Amino acid sequence: MDTSHKALFGTYTTRLAVVSMLVLIGALVVASVAQAAVSISRAELNGTQLRIEGQASANRTITVDGVAMGTSDGSGKFRIDRTGFIAPADCTVDVNDGSATAATARLSGCTVSTSPPPASSVSLTSLTVSPTDVVGPDPATGTVTLSSAAPSGGFTVDLTSDNTAAATVPPSITVPAGSTSATFTVSTKELTNAQSATIIGTVGGDFSTERHAVMTVWDPFHFSNGSIAILPGGNGSGRVISQPAGIDCTITRGNGTGSCSAFFPVDTIVRLDARPAADSSFLGWRGLPGCFDPSKIRVARGTTITCQPAFSLR
Repeated sequence: MDTSHKALFGTYTTRLAVVSMLVLIGALVVASVAQAAVSISRAELNGTQLRIEGQASANRTITVDGVAMGTSDGSGKFRIDRTGFIAPADCTVDVNDGSATAATARLSGCTVSTSPPPASSVSLTSLTVSPTDVVGPDPATGTVTLSSAAPSGGFTVDLTSDNTAAATVPPSITVPAGSTSATFTVSTKELTNAQSATIIGTVGGDFSTERHAVMTVWDPFHFSNGSIAILPGGNGSGRVISQPAGIDCTITRGNGTGSCSAFFPVDTIVRLDARPAADSSFLGWRGLPGCFDPSKIRVARGTTITCQPAFSLR
């Protein structure tokens, strides 16, 4: 009886030891799985070019922030080279090979964004310049307008000019708290020929917020004058004169001589008269832009309006 009890007790003790050993092994396995199996030796971002190198379990799919980007080789080594990667705001990525825990790597060459986005309740609605035609170096006035009153601390709009040879602006303008608009000075240069400049406003470096205005910086002569030119037409001969005086163009068999173009002050109304030679007849005017009615042509600033008479031999 005592011998039987001892045998049973020995068997129970042996089983208990085996169960304890299995529990211990299971705990070690779980602890091992819970640890990240990926180690990173290189993680960098050059523009949008991502490169990551490291060690993982053999022949595993390697994911970066949950996106499959490569596979480890038979020894567990892997290399990821991917273009078009958008930098995360904190410049870190999670790299995993399917283990329970991912390895986190900070990307060298990546700059953490610390600029807060502009207040969503306020936006830039317009940018205007007045006047839009300026004789350099006279200044113009720019105005930025917001969708609602600027918050505490004001609302800053970044400013640029696409042609600093003609017009320049300050780097930025701040709309004061409680205001919906602010003005700034557009400085212009003295020029020998007219040039356009686009004045651009953006918020927080986000070009989707862009608003702009186009202006023209003139030299004094072309600001005050425009021109009319005669383009000979047909195979006949004749003469075209203007009122007020300036154009006196003789056309012989399609060739023009004399004063076939002239400048007039802006907004002058010019009348053209076409007179055929004895061997020719006048067939009319070709309807070119600005010259649909040659009896009353309005002179435009810095613009040449071309008119074409048609003389035909009889």
